[in-house]
Amino acid sequence: MRMRDIDVRQAMRSTLQHRKENESALILDEFDLCGEVRVDIAVLNGHLCGYELKSASDNLKRLPKQVRYYSAVLDYCNLVVAENHLDEALNMIHDFWGVYIARQTSNGRTFIRKLRNPKSNKSNIDPHALVQLLWRDETIDILTHYGFDRGVRSKTRTTCWDRMVDSFSLPQLRKLVHTQLKTRTNWRCDNLSLSNPDTTPEIEGHTLTCD
Repeated sequence: MRMRDIDVRQAMRSTLQHRKENESALILDEFDLCGEVRVDIAVLNGHLCGYELKSASDNLKRLPKQVRYYSAVLDYCNLVVAENHLDEALNMIHDFWGVYIARQTSNGRTFIRKLRNPKSNKSNIDPHALVQLLWRDETIDILTHYGFDRGVRSKTRTTCWDRMVDSFSLPQLRKLVHTQLKTRTNWRCDNLSLSNPDTTPEIEGHTLTCD
């Protein structure tokens, strides 16, 4: 039996399920970044972490673009990769990325083994990409709260995002964005259930496209 994406997803969910720090985490499938790529599994628990999954049946054609956007937005980036892609994939990611190996037993069971821990992504975050995780009304609410909304309330979301970048430092932006995502109550998707790792991965996060 050849390893499929769903096999790696379920195995990674099971791995996440057993981490105590994820008990209160927001975990989402297919989390959109700038309308360009989707994070296969995103975990928000104080930091924004992402897991890109590459099963034995996948290819690495999109990985360079995924690495670029993951690295521009996420605090911790991780690659979960089948052994047949491991050597090539290691040459395509940054040293601060964590790496997990997906392996398959003779009876078709997929399991995950950690190869290296991720390091904090401190120098690659792009504030213009980061603020695009916010919906326009959320951006307006934040700007209004801090008194930076003058002249942008009727403008496009791109203008509002630009005002965010001009008004706050990167550490402040990271905190504001993470807090907003964690407290968002109207996600147009269902959170992954950590207690049910066999849930089929058909859940899509809200799609944010760039203006």
